[in-house]
Amino acid sequence: MDTLGARIRLARGKTSQGAFAALIGVSKGSLGGYERDENLPNTDVALKICQQTGFSVEWLLSGRGPLRADAAPCPHESGPPSEAKKAAPYCARCLKLEEKLEKLEEERRELNTENRHLWKENSDLNARVARLEEQQKKTEPAETVARDCSAA
Repeated sequence: MDTLGARIRLARGKTSQGAFAALIGVSKGSLGGYERDENLPNTDVALKICQQTGFSVEWLLSGRGPLRADAAPCPHESGPPSEAKKAAPYCARCLKLEEKLEKLEEERRELNTENRHLWKENSDLNARVARLEEQQKKTEPAETVARDCSAA
């Protein structure tokens, strides 16, 4: 998650913007602004988001550190060496999965941007076709009259 807005959106999960905004004490518009990275939440709002969702403040604000506030550190960071050896591959796997997730998120954003561009292009082409069809309808009656006159 590259931006604060993306992390807030992830923290909200499937809860509607309206319900989540009420839960943290802000308007739906303010929450939308935070999620679109148009505005930054103040400290109280950031803390309420973390309290309501269980996400860590460090992760919410910076994207670093444990995702959850109650998450225990990786066993290789503390604990007996034998546990560290067992846990190290899992922590490395988590890092690889997080990197893969970030790449997929970036790819999704790029595809969304391309999709929006294609929808706009499609809309422009549909409007152009409609104008051409309208012009064709206007010229058809004149051609019909001209044919009728030349036939007579």
